[in-house]
Amino acid sequence: MKHDHSCTHCSRRSFIKGAAAGAGLLTVAPIWSLRPTYAAGGLPNNGRFVVVINMFGGNDGLNTVVPTHLSEYLNVRPDINLINEGDGSGGSGGARPAGESLHALSGGYELHYSLADMGQMWTDSELYVINKVGYPRANLSHFTSMDIYSYGVRDIDGNGDGRGWLGRLADVYCTDPTDPLAPLGIVSVGVGKRRDFQSDETDPLIMSNVSGFRVDSDNDFPADHDLRQKMVEDQLAVEPDPSVEPGVSIQNANKQAYDLVDAVAQGTAAWTDPNSRYVTGIGSNSLLNNMREISKMLSGDFGTKVFYTGIGGFDTHSNQAGRHETLMSRLNEALQRFKLDMQDRNRWNDCTILVVSEFGRRNFENGSDGTDHGHGNVFFVTGGRVQGQQIVGDMQNSELTQSARFLGFDYDFREVYAALLADLGADPALVFPESYTNTGDISLY
Repeated sequence: MKHDHSCTHCSRRSFIKGAAAGAGLLTVAPIWSLRPTYAAGGLPNNGRFVVVINMFGGNDGLNTVVPTHLSEYLNVRPDINLINEGDGSGGSGGARPAGESLHALSGGYELHYSLADMGQMWTDSELYVINKVGYPRANLSHFTSMDIYSYGVRDIDGNGDGRGWLGRLADVYCTDPTDPLAPLGIVSVGVGKRRDFQSDETDPLIMSNVSGFRVDSDNDFPADHDLRQKMVEDQLAVEPDPSVEPGVSIQNANKQAYDLVDAVAQGTAAWTDPNSRYVTGIGSNSLLNNMREISKMLSGDFGTKVFYTGIGGFDTHSNQAGRHETLMSRLNEALQRFKLDMQDRNRWNDCTILVVSEFGRRNFENGSDGTDHGHGNVFFVTGGRVQGQQIVGDMQNSELTQSARFLGFDYDFREVYAALLADLGADPALVFPESYTNTGDISLY
């Protein structure tokens, strides 16, 4: 079947959203003549890609990378600190279960006891730790802070343009009128359409999982789905191009939606998990499931440059110890199993993984053995080419007192993002419209 892939971009954004909405449920037969093309055509075709993992809710950075050398950490966290042993629940003079050990980094900092595989990444010089990441003028609202990270601007009203940082990246580098697969340059997996992906030209691809990225069937006539699908595609292939808007954008958007579904189905059909890398050992792990879907998309060789996913549950206002242990275990498992899978497929050296969260927590525990909203937080970067075993962003006792409330920031989150984008060959100045402090301290590669 021959597809007409002619494409214009006048007012396409809203029409693509509507046309692609049908790409949600039932599968279609692949169009075997459609060959996947390099989606991010404006970036070097060197195979490199970034995976952004967002720990939604505000991860407690002080109990993730623990400043064991600072006495004030114990003073403000008498029950939930991870230095003293307790029963693992908090409220007993310490939250580290008996028999568990923290994993030493350097400079007196140690990793949460559930991050053993990440500790090994540090030992293998593959883990880079950035403490005290944030932005000017701390905001402790989940919604506002998430928006700042999503839009990539601090003054959203004054300097924002309605687009997210990944939307701007897509508009610059993933908008090729000759390539129907341009939305595959940036892919969201399992987290919906966050504001990070708001764009003007090419919308990044949003999916829950590969098997669910399909064209809807007619519930009244499900047996006729394949025939109906073929008829629609045949009609799109021979339909004369409209001469005016909005007809041009509607037709092109519909063609692109069907092409995307076909390409994903075709490109990922042969994926397997021969070494059972995605069989979780700790119960349900949604992040591990999302990483599996990223692996499937990588097998299609679509040229995707950024994958965005995440895991929720980090708003630990009460009974933090046990909840945080579970979340750290899931993060650790997902990172390690994805690393092993990428090594199996010879892609680990192409990969950089960035782990973020919208803010940190208070220095001090609250009355419910939890922590409230804070600011400066820890980011992790790992990957085969990352020059790890480095930690930046030092802390002092004076920053951890109860009167200090929460950590400030030494590193603007955009400096971290910019380092990854530059490695992909992108110009960060085209993605982040505001000026921000670039310390020059972060050297990932």
